[in-house]
Amino acid sequence: MASVTHWGRSVRDGLRWSVLAAVAMAAAGVLVPVGAASAEEPVPVSTATDRQEQVLEVRDGVIISNVTYLLPLPAGAPAHPAACDRAGYLRYRPVGGPAEAKDADHVIVQQPGAIGGAVNNDSVAANTVVAAKASGQNVEFWALARRSSCLDETAGFDYALRTGNYLDAVDYYFNHKPIDGQVFPGFKDSPDLAVLDGMGMERIIRDEYEMMLAEIPDQAVRQQKYVCTGISLGGLVTGFFSDWDFDGNPATTSDAGYNQCAAFAAQDTMISSDPVAIQNMPFLHDLTNAIVGPTNDVVKAVANVGVLPRALVSVPVVGARTFMIYRLAGLAAHLAPDEESQLLAHLPHDLDIDASLDYMFSGSLTGFATNGADGSGSMRDYRFTNTALLGEFIDNNSGNFALFQQGVGALAGGPVTDKAFPIPGSVTQIPLLGGFLRAVAGSQTRVRPTDRNVLYTWRNYDDVRGIPYTSPSHESSDIRDAARQLGTGGPYAYWETYFPARLFIDIGAGYGGARSGDLTNLRYHNMAQTKPSYIAYAGDGFVQLGALTAVPAPPTARVVTLPGYSHVDVIGAARVQNDGKADASAQTLADFVKTLG
Repeated sequence: MASVTHWGRSVRDGLRWSVLAAVAMAAAGVLVPVGAASAEEPVPVSTATDRQEQVLEVRDGVIISNVTYLLPLPAGAPAHPAACDRAGYLRYRPVGGPAEAKDADHVIVQQPGAIGGAVNNDSVAANTVVAAKASGQNVEFWALARRSSCLDETAGFDYALRTGNYLDAVDYYFNHKPIDGQVFPGFKDSPDLAVLDGMGMERIIRDEYEMMLAEIPDQAVRQQKYVCTGISLGGLVTGFFSDWDFDGNPATTSDAGYNQCAAFAAQDTMISSDPVAIQNMPFLHDLTNAIVGPTNDVVKAVANVGVLPRALVSVPVVGARTFMIYRLAGLAAHLAPDEESQLLAHLPHDLDIDASLDYMFSGSLTGFATNGADGSGSMRDYRFTNTALLGEFIDNNSGNFALFQQGVGALAGGPVTDKAFPIPGSVTQIPLLGGFLRAVAGSQTRVRPTDRNVLYTWRNYDDVRGIPYTSPSHESSDIRDAARQLGTGGPYAYWETYFPARLFIDIGAGYGGARSGDLTNLRYHNMAQTKPSYIAYAGDGFVQLGALTAVPAPPTARVVTLPGYSHVDVIGAARVQNDGKADASAQTLADFVKTLG
């Protein structure tokens, strides 16, 4: 798949970024060259101990292991499982490559997107390692796991993967079926999730810093080896990492986030802690901090007593129970891909489950409002193989929520009709406005079944020629990979069960100008822009227009557009595409890393 590359910008933009970088460095009190630490500065030592590594599998030339460190939560933290005192990541490295990260040519360290677990990034991680190896590089890829993943629910998946029966997991989570004598206690609500109060931005990026420091203690080597990146919301987190002062001492810079990284890479996102450059205007940054800082403190105090939700659990479409259903659909498609699905028949009827199924399946506003009673039928009224049911949830020509879409193929086995809910795919072609409407339901025509008697099947991403509403150039991900990843049990889930709402609060406060309270150490200003950078945008996605409007790419950035990729395809694409070429997301990232020397 060809990528479109832009290596330069106008002279005016180049001057603008040069001035902004100089102002940011001066305002931050950077008295040494970017990337260099003063000889008098103390050498930071990681607090991470008890490194443990377990090889999970060796797949297609890539060794995949789980690495964890002991990094206890602060004394006085609310009651929590022992797993919450450890931080970790999935480590991908080439067979025959160096055994230790410090000996790799480069190490890509990736923050996951919103709600995404470490395994969410399995495809791009493995594909990048393979692409780098093909060009003579030994590159590692770390798919980080947020600390909140310690609360993930995986017991049902672990058991079903042993028995081979996906319904064991479905009935465990939704029908009170015991596993080894234990009954699922139910999904936790905010009062039971007080430990999430301590799992906001500072915890997430400090975990990243401590593990990077533990693996490569020499700061000069860290600056040569690490490439810091993120997908979606993970790019925003990486922007905060780059500008964080990890020892809290403004007189030192060796511990600053940007000084841990040789380069930064944004995967369908932007990397910035200050997208509208508030911190470059002294009056404005003082004013916004005076207003937003105290407001942020009040919001967090209210959240800490459980008034605000600590996680989205029973919210239709984006809640923990809905994401559990997506994961179970993947498990079913992984274990029994061609069998007629029994998953929906085993789900109870309640408000958030039925509303979620309706939202993802409905073809019209009337159908959604009546749960299919207008004659169109609900998702439960149709017959699907397990693979086809998964496709209904996540495919860019089926699912109604752009954030979850992948190009994984097309429905087969029966007639279909176009969807117009929540909006028709055709409206995304309207100039200007259409680009923003992509964020609602994607850019492609979406369809749904019409025959309640036939068994609908699935055609994979590489078998869509002749389908009138799609083409090979808009299908990038193998649904078998998606099924395997979604159906993963421990150590990490594909979707986090309890993603911390605190992270949204921190990002909003930081972008609004707060630099006090627990954001005091957000000391530097868009320093990622001073390093080599790579930005990949999904050609069929919704991020590019908004990101480029808010934060234009620096003039030296390598910017690539991935034609035909949806937002999730950027991290989930198949290794070999329909044009016979390698996954463009992984290949262009590996090519960029090679330019770092």
